[in-house]
Amino acid sequence: MVLRIPGSRSLKDRRRVVSSLRDRVQTRHRAAFAEVGHLEAHEAAVVAITVVGNDSRQVRARLDTIRADAEATLEAHVTDVNVRIFPMNGHDES
Repeated sequence: MVLRIPGSRSLKDRRRVVSSLRDRVQTRHRAAFAEVGHLEAHEAAVVAITVVGNDSRQVRARLDTIRADAEATLEAHVTDVNVRIFPMNGHDES
């Protein structure tokens, strides 16, 4: 998920916004969260969010809920999302 953080004037401001989103994702959605890109940019961040489940529709629904929650924040705007589902049973569940 790519975030634009228009009000951020420093890395400290950006970290505060990303940390707030991380805490919300981990607490509300029980998902893994990592900041993976634009680590030195003041107004942007790239984060990876991971959920695990045995039903691809349920996993996608959880990710959609997380995206909606991230988009509801007034401090950051979601500018791009790339969703990948990796089935573990060897079958492609597109």
